Amino acid sequence: MEATTTTPWKYSYWLDNDKLALLKEQMQAAGTTMTVAQQNPCEAIRGEIGYAEPHVWPAICKHDATPWYDESKFAGKNLVVSSFPLDGEYEAYLETTIEPVGFSAPVMPTEDEQSRLVEDPAFLSKKPQEWGKFPKEMGDAIVKGLGQMDDTTPETFEELLKIWTAVHANFVNPQYRAGTDFNRAPYSIAKSVHISSCCVEFFNLFDSPDKALLVRPCIGGVIVKVFKQDQYYLVKNVRNG
Repeated sequence: MEATTTTPWKYSYWLDNDKLALLKEQMQAAGTTMTVAQQNPCEAIRGEIGYAEPHVWPAICKHDATPWYDESKFAGKNLVVSSFPLDGEYEAYLETTIEPVGFSAPVMPTEDEQSRLVEDPAFLSKKPQEWGKFPKEMGDAIVKGLGQMDDTTPETFEELLKIWTAVHANFVNPQYRAGTDFNRAPYSIAKSVHISSCCVEFFNLFDSPDKALLVRPCIGGVIVKVFKQDQYYLVKNVRNG
């Protein structure tokens, strides 16, 4: 089985305001419409090219994705996602490429193994302080809604948050990796309905030292119809290549 396709599906960039303004002018001159994310940064993936400005992150993702964004080296910058590579002056700002692949996880962690991932000191040193601090009523509503979509959803938000956290922990300090066909890339250790804030991995908000990651989309990315549920995507961290 081939680990990659010949051409990436998406290219992600982080641009400051001046570079984004210039890009918008160039796209307009070329007759290319840019998709503008309104409530969810993943909306930038729609269309041929799109962008998410800093104010978009907390619109829906205030308690999950935003803490990672705020504590990342990209805080205050604009996410641009394109179906084609941006040449010239933008090449230096390419962060990741994304492509769907035919990967099946060889093993998923047990509840005890999830707990060890969540409590790993290497992960805790990188976990944002505000991560997962949902108001109780919001957390309860999330569990109820997901429970209607999947009958294996935990009964409490605390249990669900542990899974969300373990998914990120396995990328920050990987314990579960693919084989050599996929360059030993760490992979998502849950199904989409039990994953939150996949943008952390898709756009490298935690500054991964790995060359590649195997990422399943979160349920939010599925709901906004930019990713396929439970599909694994190979994310290449360009600067580590």
